[in-house]
Amino acid sequence: MSNDVRKIIFGTLIGFLTMLTVWVGFLFLIGCGGSLDCAKAEPTPVRTSIPTLIPATLPVLQEVNQGGQAKCSVAGIDLLATWVNAHYPEKDSFDFTDVHGQTCTGTYQKDIYPLFHEGNLWYNGALSCASCHNSDVAKASANMDLSSYQGILMGGKRPSPDARGEDILGGGVWLSSKLYDVLVVAKKMPFGRPADLDITKVLVYAGSVKAAGGAAATPPAAPEVARPSNPGGPGDAVNLTGDPAAGLVVYTAKCAECHGTEGRQGIDNPGSEDGTVPPVNPIDSTLIDPVYKTYATNIDLFIQHGSTPAGSAPAKLMPA
Repeated sequence: MSNDVRKIIFGTLIGFLTMLTVWVGFLFLIGCGGSLDCAKAEPTPVRTSIPTLIPATLPVLQEVNQGGQAKCSVAGIDLLATWVNAHYPEKDSFDFTDVHGQTCTGTYQKDIYPLFHEGNLWYNGALSCASCHNSDVAKASANMDLSSYQGILMGGKRPSPDARGEDILGGGVWLSSKLYDVLVVAKKMPFGRPADLDITKVLVYAGSVKAAGGAAATPPAAPEVARPSNPGGPGDAVNLTGDPAAGLVVYTAKCAECHGTEGRQGIDNPGSEDGTVPPVNPIDSTLIDPVYKTYATNIDLFIQHGSTPAGSAPAKLMPA
């Protein structure tokens, strides 16, 4: 082996040992500060067991609403039944008795609406009724819309979005209603309902307790149904089956001139008390009735006999 090769090998070894010595010395100085007992080094922390937590005591739930007024506990089905038997008011309040025997009062918007719209209501994981029974009637389960008050009144199995289907409210008699039959008798809904679920026992917070000692309020009078100024009864039309296509032809020829192609409010009628032609889209809410013939009669009275709007000299009149 030549001297040059030996020099390279020895030089490499010496260089490696020198670097190793320097690195160990550097770690010794940094970690122990040059002291053999490593007094400078941070002590290794001693791990302790997780202390036992003191059990927390939850406060008793209070049955109160945001206004501080006591709320009522009631079976959701009983609440729904009372509303239907009260002829399902939309804006007027209705009375019910809760599980404690208290007289309570509720409304559709605050107490019935959530029964159709809240998930996890009837059981954990339950979809809301409106998830399947929504405003897209063509695709909604049973062609039924439970997402709005008007949708509920229009019923189930509707042949088209504009058509009324079967009454699901039993004409105001809970035990005759489709809701009672499906929910309580047939036990088909809510979707995915556990086999052991007794839906009549599911409680909800709703309404508010009436003042102590106060008698049950007299149900407010139903709003007066709109009537034409011209007298007379309904015509033969109320006994016929509706035909949307033929109706559109009549509406376009006879009605659109005053009510507009979409039937909405805003067309001027100078000299009338309101100043505009009343809309037919949406129709006056007092004309709507779950009984088809009553609904048809309310509308046909205007069509059959016409009406003169209130005012000094209305430019547009409803002709017979």
